[in-house]
Amino acid sequence: MNKTKVHLGVIQETLLIPLWARACELQAADPIIVDPKSSEILAAIDYEFDKFTTAKSSQIGCCLRGTILDNWVRTYLNQHPQGSVIEIGAGLNTRFERVDNGKVCWFDIDLPDVMVLRRQFFEETERRKLITASALDSNWIEHVKSTTKQPVMFVAEGVLQYFNEQEVKLLFANLLQYFPGSWFAFDSLSPLIVKNQKHHDSLKYTSAKFDWCISNIHKIKDWNSCYEVMEVCNYANLPTKYRRRFSLMNRLLMLFPLLCDSSRLALVKLG
Repeated sequence: MNKTKVHLGVIQETLLIPLWARACELQAADPIIVDPKSSEILAAIDYEFDKFTTAKSSQIGCCLRGTILDNWVRTYLNQHPQGSVIEIGAGLNTRFERVDNGKVCWFDIDLPDVMVLRRQFFEETERRKLITASALDSNWIEHVKSTTKQPVMFVAEGVLQYFNEQEVKLLFANLLQYFPGSWFAFDSLSPLIVKNQKHHDSLKYTSAKFDWCISNIHKIKDWNSCYEVMEVCNYANLPTKYRRRFSLMNRLLMLFPLLCDSSRLALVKLG
């Protein structure tokens, strides 16, 4: 079988890390996330995934991040069964396959090179649309807004840390302006992680660089008092059985508050 060649930008290439992580998780005795679609895609792509073999923390972290975001989307869909979910920087994510309730209206948004790759593995349907655009552009907003019911939910997984702070603030401001009352689930990093990113166990195998960081996610309220932090999840919140998957050294480091909050997920209400 001829495998699919990958032609992605420097930052876009990082989408292959969570794909690899979810595919590997199928081999775990008690998998954090069950995602056979990712395994199928991985097998069809021509890429040196073996270089990530030693990136154990990233592998576990990506799966935990994915399942926590999945659960927040399920919470939203329980409250709004016919609601709309917009995945910003969709990459090769398979969240729709994992959480679809048969009623949700779904939008996957990403850059042109990513969408060329994504369309080889995913098809548009009446309830699922693939949009080629930058999250920072406004040309996709009216299209989505005209076909959705408020409030909607936005998800950005492994995306915002590659923006600069002004870009992150612009994205938040746009979503607040056009989709007031909506939910926004995303992950963020502390300054400590960004400062020491050369030691990151998977990113070091790419040329991508983290940019945006924030010491405390509640500080986004300084940007606009309308941003309501509904929930935050970091390493301290993880079930014990998942923390045991990390190395002893990493588990010891998690005992320190500064390190425990070095990477976290947040669910924010926009207005």
